[in-house]
Amino acid sequence: MHVASYLAKHTPLSPPFTCTALSGGNMNQVVLVQDALGNEVVLKYAPPYLHLLGPSFALTQERISVEMHALAYFASVTPSFVPRLLQEDEANHCMLLEYKKGFVTLREAHLQGDFTLERYTNLGAFVGALATHTPAPKPVEFYENATLKSITDAYVFTIAFLENSPKTVPHPWFTPLPKSARLLENVAFLKTLFHTPYPHLIHGDLHTGSVLVRGEEIAVIDAEFALFGPVSFDLGNVMAHLVMDSFGRDFPRKNALEGFWDAFVEESVLTCKATKEAIFSQSVGFCGVEIARRLVVPAKSPALESLAHKEKAYAHMDALSHRLIENFKQIKTLQDFLGVLP
Repeated sequence: MHVASYLAKHTPLSPPFTCTALSGGNMNQVVLVQDALGNEVVLKYAPPYLHLLGPSFALTQERISVEMHALAYFASVTPSFVPRLLQEDEANHCMLLEYKKGFVTLREAHLQGDFTLERYTNLGAFVGALATHTPAPKPVEFYENATLKSITDAYVFTIAFLENSPKTVPHPWFTPLPKSARLLENVAFLKTLFHTPYPHLIHGDLHTGSVLVRGEEIAVIDAEFALFGPVSFDLGNVMAHLVMDSFGRDFPRKNALEGFWDAFVEESVLTCKATKEAIFSQSVGFCGVEIARRLVVPAKSPALESLAHKEKAYAHMDALSHRLIENFKQIKTLQDFLGVLP
């Protein structure tokens, strides 16, 4: 996309424009735009391929329509936790978003040693709100992209658990532990749970790289993988990245996890002990799956990759992922979970 031409023709912004590519745009083109009047917005465009890999990896452009619809719905439920959607242009597969000046990703904040605890409470409240609301009736494809859901199926639940898959790229010094029959059976169970229809729209790719933060404020972004699924999938992904981000760092992990889970329980008005335990144990299973797959897929954990002793971190995370996946049905409370962590 020629950004300046698009802006001049399709937006009320005033030329000339200063356009700066933003980091993190693996799937889509993401650009910070400043116009002649000093207005700053984010333009997000979905090319007909994966932006990171180029035309060799074709991908449906309709993915950004799902993201627009999901972000608009999330804003209706939790307006203070998502950036404002300023312009939707489905015909051109493009949208304009509020620029969250001074914000960084939650992962970047972690790597900088910034662990403001209130942000984990806000993130738990965001997920809790998704668990207590349902969007207005629409065709499923309005909120879900079948292609992206199949990518999640492949890269979260399948490829990482196959022997010698050509689509995995483990480090040459890392050999994953053998997968037990129990582990594979539990992954299959979690995969089935992921595909089970739920009335609640979840984010679908919620982690410390898809949440912007400044102080205690948060802004959830990158909602193209939204789907109707178990809220435990979002919970487990966040838990996994809090665990990976905290390894080898002076990180208040216990307080962060407590704030996140307690706020989710409060916002979702969970009072039934059995329901809380079921959601938590499922979250632990999804957490284990996310850790296991991040060790071998191309999109590895930047937090683990930044460590001086990656070999030690990978060995610990591999063993932990096995414990979590194999035993998630017995890990029913946060205290149980904390007792398993290295």
